[in-house]
Amino acid sequence: MMTTLENPSVLSSSQRRCQVLLMLYLPGFAVTPQSIIDINGVDDDIARQDIAETRDEIQRYHRLNIVTHHDGSFRIEGTTLDQRLCLLHWLRRALRLCPHFISQQFTPALKTELKQLGIARTLYDDTNLRALIGFCSRRLQRHFECRDVQFLQLYLQYCLIQHHLGQTPQFSPVQRHWAHSRGEYLAAQEIVRHWQRRVHQSPHADEPLFLSLLFMMLRTPDPLRDAHQLDQRLRHAISRMIGRFRGQTGMRFSDEQGLTDQLYIHLSQALDRSLFGIGIDNSLPEEIGRLYPRLMRTTRDVLFEVEAEFGLRFSDEEMSLVAVIFGAWLMQETDLHEKQVVLLTGDDKACEVLIEGQLRELTLLPLNIRYVSLQTFQKEGAPREAALIITPYATALPLFSPPLIHAVETLNPQQQEHIRAMLES
Repeated sequence: MMTTLENPSVLSSSQRRCQVLLMLYLPGFAVTPQSIIDINGVDDDIARQDIAETRDEIQRYHRLNIVTHHDGSFRIEGTTLDQRLCLLHWLRRALRLCPHFISQQFTPALKTELKQLGIARTLYDDTNLRALIGFCSRRLQRHFECRDVQFLQLYLQYCLIQHHLGQTPQFSPVQRHWAHSRGEYLAAQEIVRHWQRRVHQSPHADEPLFLSLLFMMLRTPDPLRDAHQLDQRLRHAISRMIGRFRGQTGMRFSDEQGLTDQLYIHLSQALDRSLFGIGIDNSLPEEIGRLYPRLMRTTRDVLFEVEAEFGLRFSDEEMSLVAVIFGAWLMQETDLHEKQVVLLTGDDKACEVLIEGQLRELTLLPLNIRYVSLQTFQKEGAPREAALIITPYATALPLFSPPLIHAVETLNPQQQEHIRAMLES
């Protein structure tokens, strides 16, 4: 029986959504507007808003949906794989945001279901689970923090319930090969063997694949220690990618090893996300593409080295994050700050947009373009921190002013070279 939490009115929006999501995973529990009202201590409008926002988030990141059934209850719809990966993410978040709900609601509900299914207590007893997690830690040569151990205890209980009910994720051939070839697969096999000995069921071939993925998602890549064959392949592909970047741009990095290590940490996780359809913030590509079109285009070209090596295509969202890494290292290498360019504005907006686009195409480095009206400039001059003024409008130059370039729609080659030299100096 689900009980109302103490002082639920103090819950933040993030905490409420976490609890709503976890309710949807509780076995045998009917999630309705009223149950959300009772558990989270909110009115009907906020309860429905929380459901809508939770639905939007899991659609965006996990390809899942929350649907309303004829009896008024809510349920999650989507593949077993996507549902498990969604819970993986939200349960880890919930341990941080709403531990009281975990201890008072989620954990007891799992234990009750395990008992009702007749699953041997030795499989979900906390002491035995910690011993199993410790075995996996040694097998993987990896240390699990206390919160990871707590997460694994709960998550393995959930997977055990699904395994007992025959609800095992399905994998594509590419996903199957990836999970099977990772070092985590051997530890995953041991867990399933342990389950089979206790419940006397025939093993399901895909369950070890998912548990291998589980340990992959908990992994923090270490560029100094990771020695698996796939890790070595990624390092070589990143080296080729940096070489291609250098060849296309003529720009060098004095500490290529440092850049390689950061790209390795990011791309190790990006590969897993891309192969298993895990989304990330989708607001980046449009913003990065608008502000840094040349950097984004160059990144797209050089990332081909990793895509070709592993037979996949990164999303625009993933590509944007790699572009940000390259941009940050370019700034770090040159010890530069964003140069401020003032664009004088008037009544020809289309021309101003065209000129701004050309400016942003001139350099890979971050560029701060500030709009100042022609009238303000004529009265007050340029901002003190401005390095360059550009305008499509004829205007007198104040006595003390940064360089000013008059451009009519298209920057000529001499203007482009001058601006590029100024921005990258």
